[in-house]
Amino acid sequence: MNRKNKSMNRKSCLLARCAAICLIVVQVAATASARTVYDAGKALKANCTAATGAYANPYTDANDGKWSYFITALSPVANTVTLKTGSYSWSNGGTVPLNGFASDNTKQATSIRVHTSAVAVTLSSGEVLQPDELVLFPGNSDSQRACVRFTAPEDGWYSAFVSAHDLVKESSAIANSGVEVCILAQGNLLVSQIVSLEEYASGASTHRFDFQMPVRHLAAGETIDVFVSRNGANSSDNTGVIFTVTKEDGGSFYDSGIALTNNIATSYSNPYGTIKDGTWYFLKTSVPNSSVDFVSWAPANFGHGTNSRIDTKGTRSGGLSGFGRDSSANSPYVVVNAAATKSIDNTAPCELQVHPYGSDARVWTTIRFRPPVSGYFSGSIVARDLNRGTTEHNGVDVYLLVSEHVVASAYISAETFSATAHLMFDARLMAAGEPVDIVVSPHTQASSDATAISAIFRCEDVGVYDAGKSYYDVHAFRGASEYFSDSFDSAANWLVAMKADPWAEEHASLGTYMIPSGNKLAWWVHAVNNQNNGTAPRFAMATNGIVSVDSLYLNQGAPMLATTPYELVVQPQNPPQDSSAADKYNASLRAEVPSNGIYRVRSYVRDLNNNTSEGDGVRMILSANSYAPASAIVSRDSNDYPYEAALAADRLWLKQGEALYFTVDPRSGSTSDATALSACYVKENDAADAPGVINIDITGSDDNYVGVGREGWSTWTKWNGIRFSSKLPAVAERTKQNCREADGTTKRNVAFTLKRDSNANIDKGWSPTGYTGPTLLRIWAKSTGPSDTYTFTLSKLKKNEPYTLYLYSSKGRDASGNAVDGNAVFTVGGVTKSADEMWNLRDAMVLTRFEVVSDANGEISGTFAAGDADTSSLADSLQGGAFNGLTIVGEFPEYDPPGMGIILR
Repeated sequence: MNRKNKSMNRKSCLLARCAAICLIVVQVAATASARTVYDAGKALKANCTAATGAYANPYTDANDGKWSYFITALSPVANTVTLKTGSYSWSNGGTVPLNGFASDNTKQATSIRVHTSAVAVTLSSGEVLQPDELVLFPGNSDSQRACVRFTAPEDGWYSAFVSAHDLVKESSAIANSGVEVCILAQGNLLVSQIVSLEEYASGASTHRFDFQMPVRHLAAGETIDVFVSRNGANSSDNTGVIFTVTKEDGGSFYDSGIALTNNIATSYSNPYGTIKDGTWYFLKTSVPNSSVDFVSWAPANFGHGTNSRIDTKGTRSGGLSGFGRDSSANSPYVVVNAAATKSIDNTAPCELQVHPYGSDARVWTTIRFRPPVSGYFSGSIVARDLNRGTTEHNGVDVYLLVSEHVVASAYISAETFSATAHLMFDARLMAAGEPVDIVVSPHTQASSDATAISAIFRCEDVGVYDAGKSYYDVHAFRGASEYFSDSFDSAANWLVAMKADPWAEEHASLGTYMIPSGNKLAWWVHAVNNQNNGTAPRFAMATNGIVSVDSLYLNQGAPMLATTPYELVVQPQNPPQDSSAADKYNASLRAEVPSNGIYRVRSYVRDLNNNTSEGDGVRMILSANSYAPASAIVSRDSNDYPYEAALAADRLWLKQGEALYFTVDPRSGSTSDATALSACYVKENDAADAPGVINIDITGSDDNYVGVGREGWSTWTKWNGIRFSSKLPAVAERTKQNCREADGTTKRNVAFTLKRDSNANIDKGWSPTGYTGPTLLRIWAKSTGPSDTYTFTLSKLKKNEPYTLYLYSSKGRDASGNAVDGNAVFTVGGVTKSADEMWNLRDAMVLTRFEVVSDANGEISGTFAAGDADTSSLADSLQGGAFNGLTIVGEFPEYDPPGMGIILR
């Protein structure tokens, strides 16, 4: 699809200066950033194949990164040897062309070469050598190392990532085989690891070793080194090495090791949080039994509750400090190496060491991160099994979850030579406080499970409209208005208000402002009146931006769980205290968008009530122009609902001054409803860059409808109707020609045809008496069961062009008018989906979406049918599946008016 995505607005964000170390994300996020990546393999390949100046040592790459290649004795950086150059073809299950440096021209020479082929090669050992991957061979002398050095070209914040693996497997096990890989920064040994495909006498081994160096400040001329040396009398030590260095020029960085180090030096608490470091929790997670697989078991909010905290201050040998089951940091524990070099058990600087419960395989350890601001986040987590222990030791499972969903997992074990793993997620829009979890499971045996964890998150330097940060900035620096501008863009405005109807746009002012001292700290509060007695609705935030201890009271009321930086605390109406407040039960945050455009929205909500004997939670509703694309109930008082939830809406078309609403509804029980709320949105497209949109209303008439349709301007949207009125003959097929775009004026030749495959007349369903939604949704084409299929075709599109297709359905209602599950199934391009994505909550509408490509004739076809023939519980008119309409988004051919014929007599 020819969508013109303009670069997002950007706002500078100062890099947090924390103890001379910051953070890393290995993978460049999809949203553009100013980071510079220096790749050792690509640099050596360019060095060896340059037309002039080939095989330079040292070598300056295209990004001004400086690389050196040398041999050194075991004492670091001493006794360097000049290397010879040349090409070398290595055959090991595949021909591998290598170029680079060697100490001499013999087979046993210490060498540093690069794989110059453009395709990966699978070796006889089963290892895969990637294009541009380095191949380091330490030679046959125990006193030598093959070394690659990066020298910082200028002052700045740098991170590094190394992935090394043994490429050659011996025919039989050899004691002390493989190589030792070491990483140093400015001469300090960060970490070392044996990589080997064979058994050997002692210590932990792995055929692949991943390590990431936290971001640290390097002055021009300071260095990062990767060394490979022999691990014994083995002559087959070719080692694949990926070595990249990144200059971190933008964004905000959050590191688990730095955060815990700062925590120990300051508050030493769990949870711990600041605006600079984010909020971190160290938890123990109990599972039903040791045989349960985490991915299939993991419920939402598995790590919540004060009883799951690992909160005893403890230390372990080697200078590691943190939290454990007791002061000796017995498992479960989370500790950190705060030193400048590796610890005695090979935990690197600013690397966590984690262990689940040593005597109970059903207790796992969880590290939870909540970001302090909203934005596009990427994550890079490296996990390393530190123990090659007793025969009972079988490694650990590591899981990475984002907003309660598993996005990556790995089994690591020194026993199986797969002792490290690199888990990532990339460029996700997250609201402040939305959790990221790293879970370490003992893999059924809980002994010798010490695991090194490096968890580093990066927030892109991209402009995001953030309610919590804007509220904080206004109240801390510019005043105390309930109506305040956004910190990123003063043309956008926020309002804390209240609503009588949670689904509607109408809202009322809260009117009053106060700073009650409460228990332990002060709050900024906007409430329905100025009584200092917890009157609600109200919005509040701690004046220091964060509450990091439990059981705090917002002045009066039930105790609350800890909040995170920039997190709003919201409470909808308690039982009304006077008649004037009788219908004002909902607290609502309003966002007024600054300009015409297409917006992506994300919100996070969680129940803060720490008294589970009261209340039934709250309902969070995300709405725009009287329709609601997302809603969730959160409650700590019922197992039927999660404690917290993310709400999202993508590609909302809004005009300047139109509003988004984030509304907290108290449900039936309106006590103990303290709720944490964060909300943000980003502008994805300007109005001028918006793609074309055509809407089809099945069994309707050409008309404009307000606030309906998944895409298109929400103030009004043009729909093309296919009429099946009583005045027209019943047919099995009908076509709508020359559809107009959603603006109501742009003509296209696009046509839509709907045909009942049985050749029976198209059947109609309609809403029961009392339906109050728009006419658009009132009537639909109906399938009576899975075998009663309809075929639909969109024609006269651009040929071989990508389009987004939204197919609408009704959830249906029973004889009493109550909404029930939808029953429509659509198939497009061989893919079958049920219509189960909520579209319009108030009117019980659902949809499914497809990303499709038109064929060589400019057509897209699909089928529709009811998913279940048993719909006897529904009202007669609602039995079967409903096909209400569709929206197609993309680039359409220019309108070609019909030709005119002239007849001469």
